[in-house]
Amino acid sequence: MGNFKIRVARIEMISPNERGKDIRLTFQFEGDQTSFALPIFLNSCEFDDIEIVKIARSKLYDVFWQLCGQCEDWQLSDDERRELAKINVRPARQCRLVRESKS
Repeated sequence: MGNFKIRVARIEMISPNERGKDIRLTFQFEGDQTSFALPIFLNSCEFDDIEIVKIARSKLYDVFWQLCGQCEDWQLSDDERRELAKINVRPARQCRLVRESKS
């Protein structure tokens, strides 16, 4: 898996949520096999415009650090992956290519 391209997709003022956060900074992640957006919520009273992206990046780091810890035991060894690949539980079926007609 290659590196993700991570960029700030947008910064928005929103109606305050239940925690009083009124800024939504959304990061966009683009990878070879996946793409997703992740919003980070901030309070505009706590930070000025220059600090917002730095603070959001720090909060993003905290989110991934916590997620990494929560799913640490999900990682399969190479042997476990090979063993799972040997199991064929789906019946073989013939795939057919469907073409859309161009009008």
